[in-house]
Amino acid sequence: MTEPVQTATNSASAIVDDCWNTIGVHGDSACRELKRHIHCRNCPTYTAAASVLLDRDIPPAYLDEWTQHFSQERRAGELDTGAIVVFRIGDEWLGLPAAVFSEFVDTRTVHSLPHRRNGTLLGLTNVRGELLVCVSLAKVLGIAKETQKKRQHAVYGRLVVIHDQDSRIVFPVDEVHGIHRFHPGELTEVPATVAKATATHTKAMLPWENRAIGCLDEQLLFYTLNRSLA
Repeated sequence: MTEPVQTATNSASAIVDDCWNTIGVHGDSACRELKRHIHCRNCPTYTAAASVLLDRDIPPAYLDEWTQHFSQERRAGELDTGAIVVFRIGDEWLGLPAAVFSEFVDTRTVHSLPHRRNGTLLGLTNVRGELLVCVSLAKVLGIAKETQKKRQHAVYGRLVVIHDQDSRIVFPVDEVHGIHRFHPGELTEVPATVAKATATHTKAMLPWENRAIGCLDEQLLFYTLNRSLA
């Protein structure tokens, strides 16, 4: 276990518990709060630590050390990596590029729209005062209802907000794992056994914790969603 980061404010010293490096997303992910906050940067503990670090005096040689750090060439293995957010709908584990995600919110009321019952459109929901269209990704991908399984951890359904250049769309998921980084060399082809609708929107599979994540094609997914809502 790493030692807490010791910092100095203007007139007194303070110790920051850098739990994100031990039990958080950069550690073993054992923190019980991760299920609620998804990522350490959303946690009040992380925010408080950042405030302390920003208020401290600049240590001796700080600028020289970071100048040297950023002047070094990045290793080849670090240049070509991707980041996806892994989530579950039904029994399927899926992933979309982290860049398309706006936020994750607790489940809430979705208000249906009259004369718009095509299965994909669930209705409208309020996210931070903004009414957003809520859709069923399970319907679009042809994912069957989740079978009853005994899970070893608490499971929290979420509403996920994604965006492209023109719109923000919400869809419910049964579980969110969080951000997962990978190297393109880990990706494999989509097997023929994957359901047709899911396979159409899946560009590759990614092995993960004895499972396979279906990496969705975000451009095709937004095209399908926007077309179904037109």
